[in-house]
Amino acid sequence: MRLSANILQSAEQRTNPIGEREILLRSMAIPAIEHLAVTRDQFDTIDLSNNHITNLDNFPKLERLSTLYLGGNDINNVDAKNIKRNVPNISTLTMTGNSVKGWNVINDLGVGCKKLEFLSLVGNPVTSKLYLLYVFVVLLGVLGI
Repeated sequence: MRLSANILQSAEQRTNPIGEREILLRSMAIPAIEHLAVTRDQFDTIDLSNNHITNLDNFPKLERLSTLYLGGNDINNVDAKNIKRNVPNISTLTMTGNSVKGWNVINDLGVGCKKLEFLSLVGNPVTSKLYLLYVFVVLLGVLGI
């Protein structure tokens, strides 16, 4: 299902327990991020979990947005420049259970998104690389090398 203006207008909207405005777009088989300008930057949190998104890009200017939930998609490409430019206040980005493979994603987000405080990549291929690097560094320390 394409993310249309009608879907955005009819989606559940609420104030979450910490007082933030949130729009829920979970489990709608959404393949791409589009038409978010229709939200008129009214939300602190957007939940796009459990969809079919492969590219994290195409964000309009959303200065209020601070939290994005994207777990359970198939994201393998992240346009950090688009996020940096159009979502400057992003502080929480949850991408658990996606297909992120490259170290560059972590680097680009870290360098580009100055307010990013929490990034979850659990269950992505890149985390197995991080884990192996950690084990390697620990082993070198244990072996005194």
